[in-house]
Amino acid sequence: MTSPTIYTSPAGERQVRTWCRDRLGSWATRHRTHTLETGLGATTVVTAGQGPGVLLLPGTNFCAATLLEVADALVPDHQVIMADLPGQPGLSTAHRPRRRRLAAYGRWAGEVAGQVSGGPVTMVGHSLGAAVALAAHPGPQINGLVLVSPAGLSRARLTPALLGVTLPWLAAPTPVRSQALLRYMSGQSRARTGPDPMLTAWMTLVARHSRTSLAPAPLPAPVVRRWAGTPVVVATGAADCFYPPARIGGPARALLSTDVVAVPGLGHLGPHEDPALLPALLGRLRAARFSRR
Repeated sequence: MTSPTIYTSPAGERQVRTWCRDRLGSWATRHRTHTLETGLGATTVVTAGQGPGVLLLPGTNFCAATLLEVADALVPDHQVIMADLPGQPGLSTAHRPRRRRLAAYGRWAGEVAGQVSGGPVTMVGHSLGAAVALAAHPGPQINGLVLVSPAGLSRARLTPALLGVTLPWLAAPTPVRSQALLRYMSGQSRARTGPDPMLTAWMTLVARHSRTSLAPAPLPAPVVRRWAGTPVVVATGAADCFYPPARIGGPARALLSTDVVAVPGLGHLGPHEDPALLPALLGRLRAARFSRR
């Protein structure tokens, strides 16, 4: 039985998808957009660059079209593969898994990793995307994980301040309310310049036309421990409002045998706040991989 669509109307779905296609169409970097058939349905994948494969898995309410500046920082040295999560706003299927959602997403991530590259890929997951990466099964098609502000290790920190910016944004979305939410999710790096206008437009659009999903519960410890033999880097913004270093540090050490990289000045939107973040973390992963030899 198919789950309901995440969009509030067919017209709203068209607006979201048109926004994504227009943004990808204006991207100056040479790229390819194609569709994969997966167990969760049609999945849109955007690929750019050459080199070691990096599979980017976005967080809740984000997609490939919102990651172009992030991808541009990686393209000089990597083949960047961005996959829109099924059941999240973007160009993939509009239906979420009905049951055991993270387990289903994990199987989906393995399918995508096996189809998109001629060699093994590094999974780079942000927020929900990190939980999806952790839910995947280790195998030869995945040579490492970079988990940024990861869901899946602990419950998200929910505060009255978060409700104060989230509920108005959901009830009656406006650019001003989207900016307030983005400001709350960002760190000091955005204090002077304010939220990215592109993200403001996107968050307003998705709040008007789609049904957001909640942060996932932590994954079972045995699922996370499957990655103990794989190089893993875990990082979060020092000012992350959902997954601060103190909240995920214990699970990362206990389950993955790694410390958390706390990045000064950044919040929950670290890859968007500083596109140089992911190249730096991939450098850490290469060092960790070399030390295992």
